[in-house]
Formats: sequence, C-alpha cells, structure tokens
Amino acid sequence: MRFDPARLSLIPAFLLLVLLVVVAMCHTAGVATPMPPVEGLPAIEELPIAPLGMLINRFGVAHPTWAHALGALMIILSAMSLGRLTARYKLYGSGTMLAIPLYALSMLGVVICDGWFQALVASTLATLAIKNFCYANRSGFCFDNIFRGGMYLSLLILVEPKALPLLMAYPIAVWQFRRTTRESLVALSGLLLPVATLCYLNWALGGTFTAPATALYRLALAGEWTSTLISASLVEQLFVATLLVLSLFAFSLFHINSYTLSTRSRHTLLYASKLIPFAAATLLMPHINMAHLALLIVPTTLLLPVLFIRTRRPIANTLLAVVVVAAFAALFFSCYNPF
Repeated sequence: MRFDPARLSLIPAFLLLVLLVVVAMCHTAGVATPMPPVEGLPAIEELPIAPLGMLINRFGVAHPTWAHALGALMIILSAMSLGRLTARYKLYGSGTMLAIPLYALSMLGVVICDGWFQALVASTLATLAIKNFCYANRSGFCFDNIFRGGMYLSLLILVEPKALPLLMAYPIAVWQFRRTTRESLVALSGLLLPVATLCYLNWALGGTFTAPATALYRLALAGEWTSTLISASLVEQLFVATLLVLSLFAFSLFHINSYTLSTRSRHTLLYASKLIPFAAATLLMPHINMAHLALLIVPTTLLLPVLFIRTRRPIANTLLAVVVVAAFAALFFSCYNPF
C-alpha cells in the first residue's frame, strides 16, 4: 500500500506520533538539560522571585525522569492541538492529519540540544497561543479565545524571554482576523496579566515592582550577538535550511491555490505564514542555541502540509523523505561540525 500524505487518518498519525516521541525521549537521556548561564546579570539573582525559565531549568536538572515524561506529554499535546486545528478548519482542503507526526518529526532536531526541556515548554505555550488566536477566526465575539491567546503568549515570554519577536502574534491576529476594539483590549489584558501578576508578587515579597519586567528585558537582550546558524553543526544548519526552504515552497503553493480554500482556512494559513519570519527571528537573538528552533516549528507545522498535499504523490513522498532524513540526521549527527 502506498503512503499518501493527503489522506493520513488520525490513528496512523497518532501511532507515528507516539513512535517519534519514544525515539526523541530515548535520545535525550545523555543530554544536559540546563541552558548555559548568561554572564553579566547580577540583578536576576537579587530578585525575590526567580524567572520562570530558570525555575523550569532547575526542575529539569533535579528531576530528569519527570522532565522526560512531561516532555513527551508536551510534544503529544502540542501535536494533537495543531492536528485538531487543521481538522477543525480543514486547512488543506482534505482530511489529513499530517501535521501531527510532522510536529514530532521536526522536534527531533530540538531534543538533542541543551535546554530542550525549557524549549518544549516554550513550544507548547506558543502552540496554545497560536491555536487560541486562530480560534478567534470566526464571526461574532470571541473574548475567551483571544484572552487565552494573549495570556499564553505572555507566559511564553516569561518562560523564554528570547521569544520576544513572537509578541507580534498579538497584533497580527487582531489585524488578520479583523477583531473589534473591545476584543483587542481583552487580548491586551490577557497579555499583560501574567507579567503584572509577577510584578505584584515581587513587590509583595519586598522587591521593586518593575524588577521582573526589567529582568525579562535584560534576559532577552543579554549575551553576545553571534549567529546561531554559524556556530551550529552542519546537519543542524541543513535541517533549518530544509524547514525554511520547504516553508517557502509551501507558501508559494498556498498562494497559487488559495482560491480553492475557504475564507477561514485562507486567513489561518496566512496568519501562520506571517508568524514564520518572527519565529525565525528568535534564532538571531543573542545567547541562544538550536533548542529555540522549537518556536519556529509551530507555524511551519501548520504551513508545510500544503506542500505535501498540493503536489503529486511521488514528489510529495520524496519531499517528506527529505524532511525525515534531515530530522534524523540532526538527531543522531548533531555533534559533527567540520568547520
């Protein structure tokens, strides 16, 4: 029986997801969990409340078994959330669940890096934020979805300050889905609520009210502005290049065939396409590694299935094989760097 990406049903997609999660979690057994420390940030240690990302890293170091179990659950949750979004809006014009295993497959290039547990938490929050913003793509008011989207986006910045460019997900969603002024203010309140809560708790414990917000800003810009793609290994560079090039091809096919899609599907895919440049910009932030690729994987997972569905089956299977080879090469040969 030939494999057809355009007709991948839920059960085979879920079985592939579980298999890829097992492979990913088994390969993280010998990987150090914490990110390398950032020099020149004494104010962070003086805070009564430690940054959320630092607490997550400490948990991963102290409880590696729980970190692996929670990491597997987060990959499954994110993949199923993206799959449900594609099925709910029929984004590709066919009932395929290709986004579910594609997300887990792309994550194989992330779990080998230092800080993978924090990256999985950030990717899960980014998935929930984008999913709730996309659910606001409907007629009538949607205060609940857009509020949760803003709240998850704010939690993403608290967990990973280097994801600062993804704050553009809020104004792009308001503009792309034509939300009202009231809904925009509700989303803004959800965006400010976690940061304001953290500032209040810090002030109640004897610190300065604005210290957490200042610390997040310093964490986002701390470190040397060196390109991650230059210092990464050859296979990691090829993996990132594969995702970006195939995403460009997928956007081209989407633009050509957009007239065949419904209005909701078209706006949702346009929203994901507009997020890709800002997610890629996180790879240019200072003091990061390839674990931050997890933020780019979320919007590309929504867009890439267009490439495999809108092309002929032999070409689609060949391109999918290229992604599989690139992901497993990044997983098993990431330590190889000839330069």
